[in-house]
Amino acid sequence: MNHTATTVADTHQKALEVNLDATSFGSFAEIGAGQEVARWFLRVGAASGTVAKTVSAYDKEVSDDLYGSGTRYVSRPRLETMLDCEWKSLVQQIGDARGKDTRLFAFADTIAARNFAGTNDCHGWIGVRFQDHPRAEASDILLHVNLRDNANLLQQEAVGILGVNLLHALLNERAAPGDLPARMFDNLANDRLEIDQIVMRGHAFAGCRMDELHTALARDGRAQAVTLDSDGVAVAANEFLYKKSVAIVPLANDPRDDLSPEAIVACLETLRREVAGNPEVKDVIDVRLMVVDSDAPLPAMGKGAAMMTRHRQLYRATAFARRYTQAPLRFAIPLPALIRIFDDVRYQHLEGRLLEGIARLFGSNVRVLAYPCPREKLLPLLETELGRGWEVDGSRQWITADQLLPAPPLRHLYEYLLASGFLVAMPGN
Repeated sequence: MNHTATTVADTHQKALEVNLDATSFGSFAEIGAGQEVARWFLRVGAASGTVAKTVSAYDKEVSDDLYGSGTRYVSRPRLETMLDCEWKSLVQQIGDARGKDTRLFAFADTIAARNFAGTNDCHGWIGVRFQDHPRAEASDILLHVNLRDNANLLQQEAVGILGVNLLHALLNERAAPGDLPARMFDNLANDRLEIDQIVMRGHAFAGCRMDELHTALARDGRAQAVTLDSDGVAVAANEFLYKKSVAIVPLANDPRDDLSPEAIVACLETLRREVAGNPEVKDVIDVRLMVVDSDAPLPAMGKGAAMMTRHRQLYRATAFARRYTQAPLRFAIPLPALIRIFDDVRYQHLEGRLLEGIARLFGSNVRVLAYPCPREKLLPLLETELGRGWEVDGSRQWITADQLLPAPPLRHLYEYLLASGFLVAMPGN
């Protein structure tokens, strides 16, 4: 049954509807700060119709005794071990008694909410193994979530609402896979948490396009960004970017504005030389930045890792990457994209307009590597509204960033960025 109500049922009502549905029954296992989900079903009434067991493995030794040691407590491997153990236990204990007429489920989460000092990465993994009809082969859904509230109690509250939404969508609404992200954010503002990775497996999700699902997460603001590995598979950003030095390469709508593979390799080599011997840098990677702010077809990514976001301002990519790595961060861009960086229209929403946008872009250890452009390609751009006031110094066929100058007073800021090394004019051919 698809979600068709004109108003969203509150979380209390959703939990009660799950409890009153005699066709579903399951267990809850929660590690760390994610103990709010089971509490919803226990406090709204009629919990005996839904809850077979709740486990709150807060202590590490208790958690290890239940699920074994050797994995990080807040990780996908830990979540999958929890689901495996709880599902096996549930089927053994009540499968024969209830399995004929009941859809069984096991809910699990492992969450790190804000610590007392406010210094930790607030995130977690949430999963459900469930049957979409009695005695069916089980299907799984796993979520990686980032908690964005600034208080521990608010983060716990958000996890509780998300968990109720997820179970209600799977068990009561029978929501289509593509509708699940919207259902999970019922009664939750996008700025309270993010979902940046979803794993779906089993026949309940047959035919679901995971690439489309993750694109929608970024496009609809349910994740600040979604990172993809070189195979195009979504990976939680806190794992993918952790302690890595990153070269971000924005993808243009017009492929003619994209950097050549040779230019990207040159950027990576520059970064590798810079961080060589630094024990705090685990790796040097290049990431294509893809803007997904509409339903328009995505530009061809080709091979390589990617970061999908709905935001066109590059300073937002700086802020996102700095959540997970303090290693050197470089933007590799051609001159047409450089001109767009200094377009004041992009910063109308900021109190400090262009100056604030530039300050946010060039954060700690951030540089822009500007690659030269053929004269015949750049000059027509200078005749447009975007390029008004910009001029080229010299007559070389390949124009470099230090030969491309805006009109005053912007020129003073531009020359400062060049002189201070924030903006690097890569040599011409």
